[in-house]
Parts: sequence; structure tokens; C-alpha cells
Amino acid sequence: MPLLISAVSFAQKQHEMSLVSPYFPPYTYSTQQQVVGIGPELIKRVFDHAKIPYRVTMVVDYGAAVHVLKSKLADGMFLASQNSERDASGKFTLPLVINKWSWYVVKGAKTDFSSQTFKSRAGIGTIKGTNTAKWLVKNAYTIVAQPTEATVLAAMLKSGRIDAVFISEAVFEHALDAIELADFVKVVEIERPFGIYISHDYLKRFPDSFDKINQSIELLRKN
Repeated sequence: MPLLISAVSFAQKQHEMSLVSPYFPPYTYSTQQQVVGIGPELIKRVFDHAKIPYRVTMVVDYGAAVHVLKSKLADGMFLASQNSERDASGKFTLPLVINKWSWYVVKGAKTDFSSQTFKSRAGIGTIKGTNTAKWLVKNAYTIVAQPTEATVLAAMLKSGRIDAVFISEAVFEHALDAIELADFVKVVEIERPFGIYISHDYLKRFPDSFDKINQSIELLRKN
């Protein structure tokens, strides 16, 4: 699995924080055996300023990332939105960015996303293991597709195999070019903070680290 390792001395490595991130472009993906994206770039700036050495491992999806955190195989997870399951394993930092959960339908479709008819009859697609999937279940929508790639959802939507996509705006729009996006209409449903989870076990060992990370995030947001 690709790694992105911060520049730290050998002596520091024993205190290195292990971070896990799901494959979720443009937030986290890999190129030339390196983990890259919006998330890793922000993490580097935050942790370098906080002077906390770290390493990043990318996993296949959010389900795998949460499992790694719950199993105490990593000290933290990013980028993530907050829910009760994740709260059981770690503490949520200040947000690094805002994640817009959005509906996409084919152009010309007249859709009331909150109607009971839509909830019961429409087939929805989203990305596997994400909080958008959990939100759909919690709010009684019908999920019929949960691939790991936004391009798959776009193809299914365009061909009529699903009626709507509910997904992070950045993820869907990163996967398509302007011409492809012109086939769809977007409606933003929710804006959620996207931050870092730091495990409770790590915070017991390094109790000052959470404040250092949040202070670094505050500074980053000001700049």
C-alpha cells in the first residue's frame, strides 16, 4: 500500500503517528506510489506546523479505514466527517475543509428529493462505506448501487440504471470533465465539516497532541 511519510529524524520515528485515509479522490488517492490529494497536502501543513511526525497509509474505502481505526491499527483517520461510530474510536478535530453532500440527476429531471415517493421508489447510488451512504439509510432512501468510483455512478446515472447520485460534490466533479458534468444537475443537500479523527489511545499517550493539531488547523484556516 502506498505511503506518504513526513520528513522526520530517525529518533522521532518511535513517536510517529500512524494515519489511515481511504481512497477518495480528489481528497486522497495515489500516483507513482505516493499518497496524494487535498487531504495529504493539508495533513502535511498541519502536522509539520504542530511538529508531530506522522505517516499515511491509504486503504480501499471508508469501511476499511474505520475498521483499521477501531482495531487500533492506526492512530488517526482523515479526511472524515463525524458520526457516532467513529466517535467511539477517536476524537474529531476542527474541520480542515467543508464537504458538500450533493444530489446529482440527469438534466431535465424534475425531482423532489425529500418526497416520500422519491424515497420509496428512486434508486440511489453513492460511494461505498461513506457517511453519505449512512445518511441515506438513516433517512429511508433506497440505495441500489455502492461502487468505490464516482465514474461508475455517473455512467449508471446517465444510462438510467439509477435515478440519482448522492455524493461529495468534490468527488463527483473531480471524476468528470466539464462536458460530462453538463449532463447533470446538482442540488447541495448538506454541508459537513471534514476533519481528522485522532484515536483515544493515542491521545492517552500524547494528551497535548490534540490541542497542538487544532491550533495548527486554526492557523491554516487563517492563512
